[in-house]
Amino acid sequence: MWTALIDGDVTPQYYVGFAAEYDLTPGAPYRYTAGGGDMITGRVLAVDPGRRLELTFNGHWDPEVDRLPESVVTFELTDAVMPVPGVTLLTCRHEQLPDAPVGDHLELGWVTILSGLKTLLETGRPLAA
Repeated sequence: MWTALIDGDVTPQYYVGFAAEYDLTPGAPYRYTAGGGDMITGRVLAVDPGRRLELTFNGHWDPEVDRLPESVVTFELTDAVMPVPGVTLLTCRHEQLPDAPVGDHLELGWVTILSGLKTLLETGRPLAA
């Protein structure tokens, strides 16, 4: 699952077509691109390879999203003990979102992205649009 989160050859298959470009060094910039442009930019805050990735988040795909202040996204992978041993649990937190319709839009986007990731990992195929 870790590779699927950070590999720019995999991310477009579930991350609404966005390709990830990471240098996993704390403080280094990262970006997601599509159609030749930056869709998301930020910097890496913390990395525990295979377990945790914390990033700043600046969205650029829509003017309303572009105007938002920088926020923080954290992905955490843990081994589930209950109810199914051997299953990896992915937790995604997007902090500092506004209490406004654009914040709701971003939350719904994460539901779509994470559902697509789950489908891709379980079936080997992207989620049908």
